[in-house]
Amino acid sequence: MRLDEISVFVAVVEAGSFVGAARRLGAPPSTVSARISTLEQRLGVTLIQRTTRSLRTTDAGQRYFEDCQKALRQIEIAEELVTEAAKGDTGVLRLTAASDIAQSALPPVIAGFHAAYPRIKIDLVVTDRIVDMIADGIDLAVRPGPLRDSNLIVRAFMSGPTGLFASAAYLKRRGTPQRIEDLERHDVVGFSRMPGKLEMRRAGRRVDLKFEGMVACNDMMTVLALVERDLGIGFLPGFLAAQSTAPLVRVLPHLSHRVSGLYFAYPAQRFVPQRVRRFIDFAAKAAPNQPTAPPRT
Repeated sequence: MRLDEISVFVAVVEAGSFVGAARRLGAPPSTVSARISTLEQRLGVTLIQRTTRSLRTTDAGQRYFEDCQKALRQIEIAEELVTEAAKGDTGVLRLTAASDIAQSALPPVIAGFHAAYPRIKIDLVVTDRIVDMIADGIDLAVRPGPLRDSNLIVRAFMSGPTGLFASAAYLKRRGTPQRIEDLERHDVVGFSRMPGKLEMRRAGRRVDLKFEGMVACNDMMTVLALVERDLGIGFLPGFLAAQSTAPLVRVLPHLSHRVSGLYFAYPAQRFVPQRVRRFIDFAAKAAPNQPTAPPRT
């Protein structure tokens, strides 16, 4: 096995061209092409189909690329662990989180962590899509849970009920719903990722709520802002409602959603970088100081 050939192959597929890989590796394109040819001859299979304008991986090449990319990442992590002991608390921690989490739960934790470990650089990737952590080089994800991905190690971060919330001023003006049927007489700030219906739980049983209003949004931070401005009852995670600048009240508290808080997730692997462990441990200690308890009902 020749790791240099494998590294060149992975670089070519990631870059999408021999020229791009050569630029990334600091080598002539002819050298890159020769390495790929040698690798294909050794394996006895075509990995990349080339044309004058483009290239694409064969089925065998794509499978080989995915396996090699993961293996090289493991080698990089192993080398990082060896050098971290000598370097101390340094390196880059790549985090990912959805926009609402990145704007609410993470800033105080990141600020405190930076003060405690100033030599660890944090690269926060804010996206509402579920990323491929290995392919995208992500060390740690913060996601709503519970999570059931067997390929990830999961650890709780913040807990709190996800349910219905309204401002105290709105409820004072319109009254507080006592039954599910009462929602029909109230203004609703809808969450457009769950159009028309909310799947809730009551005493462990599923309850589907009709939840449509004149105002709807696909972003939780905006839903929070609209609820704070007394526009109606909104569907919110407890950790987000608890950080509201306005007094919010949980409506129909016997109803809850399956999402029960925030969790850290990282790939199941033998070696976990020390910077990842440090951030998780720091956040776990900092979380009780955050306003994560459900607002008063």
